[in-house]
Amino acid sequence: MHAMISLSLVFTGINLLGAAQGLFLSLMLALLKRGNRQANRILAALVFVISVALASTLLLYPAVYTAVPYLIRISDPMRLLFAPLIFLYVVSLTGGQINKHSLLHFTPFALYVLYLIPTFYVLPFAERISFITEAQAGKSFSYNVYLVARALYFVLYLGLSFRVLRRYSSRIQDLFSSVERINFSWLRNVLVAMAIWWVPQFITTLSPFFGYLNLPVVNMIIGFLGALWMYLLGYVAFLKADPFVMNVISPVVPMSATQAAQLAAQHEQYEQHERAILNISRQGFDAKESALVSPESAILLEQFKLFMETEKPFLDSELNLQRLSEQIGVPAYRLSQMMNSHLHQNFFDVINQYRVEEWKRLMSEGSASGTIQELAFQVGFNSKSSFNTAFKKHTGQTPSEYRAELRVG
Repeated sequence: MHAMISLSLVFTGINLLGAAQGLFLSLMLALLKRGNRQANRILAALVFVISVALASTLLLYPAVYTAVPYLIRISDPMRLLFAPLIFLYVVSLTGGQINKHSLLHFTPFALYVLYLIPTFYVLPFAERISFITEAQAGKSFSYNVYLVARALYFVLYLGLSFRVLRRYSSRIQDLFSSVERINFSWLRNVLVAMAIWWVPQFITTLSPFFGYLNLPVVNMIIGFLGALWMYLLGYVAFLKADPFVMNVISPVVPMSATQAAQLAAQHEQYEQHERAILNISRQGFDAKESALVSPESAILLEQFKLFMETEKPFLDSELNLQRLSEQIGVPAYRLSQMMNSHLHQNFFDVINQYRVEEWKRLMSEGSASGTIQELAFQVGFNSKSSFNTAFKKHTGQTPSEYRAELRVG
């Protein structure tokens, strides 16, 4: 028992230290001048509310909450801010719109505060203390139901966040031939870490319904893992804030991940407008099918293939849809539609397939000197990992396996 209390005190101290550092980090993010300032402010708010929640772990001790009973459940509603803030942060980073309508995501928080004011915050201190004593023992059925609902609420928003990232990844693959530095894979990893962290929380939330397990140390550890996650997100986001990652406009003006996200969002809106103009719908003969069989589309396909084979624009590692459309003299949306309809691939896959075929040609002819990676750079790839991934996807082999077959042959 003494060892459990000592361990609880250790994790409480760690959580309080984490809360203090989190408050400092939230201030840094709020004052950060570079990058997506809107996203940085949302993240600052998220880190702030998590820091307050971590600090509130001190109120789990009877000696503390009996001394300051007016603080009981003060931070409880703030936990309903975690989910929408994470979601809005992802939306803002990927070029989505954050406006006054976004405040609707905080409706559960506002309703819960309005509920607590007359039902709890005005209660005598003795009744507040009685409530938290029962809640910690898992004997408050209504509060247990609320905890489960809150956990599911978080899972819902986490799923929506993954969906936004997936849609963004799809959009940028319609625009760029190299995406590893603008695909926010770091953010996806952070969300995965958050999902893993939430599993033990959800299990402890369900435990009162299956015979309550009084595991205060487990709750402390969960809080500690939450602090680690907060640091991971906050500091990685701080370091990643709008780095110059891709030269997609010209050889002189670089584009950041934030600008790429905004361009991807604008491109999606533009294509929606074009589809409206062309009256693309599922009624009658679909316009995509019409494009598939039209003579104009077939001519565009041949024009595209000829240009790719003769001019080899894919050798430019920073080639994007807009630049290619300008070179060919065809609107970007028509090129994208042609690739989807005829080649059944997005821009990213089409260009990288050409690069893979060019690498295979150079390797089979033996006319180029250099390692596998050096040849990959020559044909337009800008990293070893992106080349290996594309090669495996389009050939079913690794570059080394392909080279070994050539030598045997």
